[in-house]
Amino acid sequence: MAQLRVQVQGLPDSDDEERAELASRLRDEMLEQGVEEVAHPEVHAPEGAKGAALEWAQLVVGLAGSLGPLLASLRGWIGRHPEAGLTLEIDGDKITLDKASPADRQRLVEAFLARHGAG
Repeated sequence: MAQLRVQVQGLPDSDDEERAELASRLRDEMLEQGVEEVAHPEVHAPEGAKGAALEWAQLVVGLAGSLGPLLASLRGWIGRHPEAGLTLEIDGDKITLDKASPADRQRLVEAFLARHGAG
């Protein structure tokens, strides 16, 4: 099954470090809910380069067997961070959630995942 890429934009005034922290919290919540496969993407930085926090604001989630826990963790995160932007991507198809209400975001996430056979 496909992988879901999650990019946390954070709040309108978030810097890279805050976006990375929000993504880390979302990752922890996904793992607590039982999502089996969630990680930061592998980034191949040039030798001697310091890791950019921007890469840590991204997550890669395996969808196989994780739909219920994934939806639960996204619902919870969206409810606690109603103004934080979030982009979901599967196979090049993206949806950005930044200005919709938490209830509309939940419906959009469910429809997006269903469109890709995950719902």
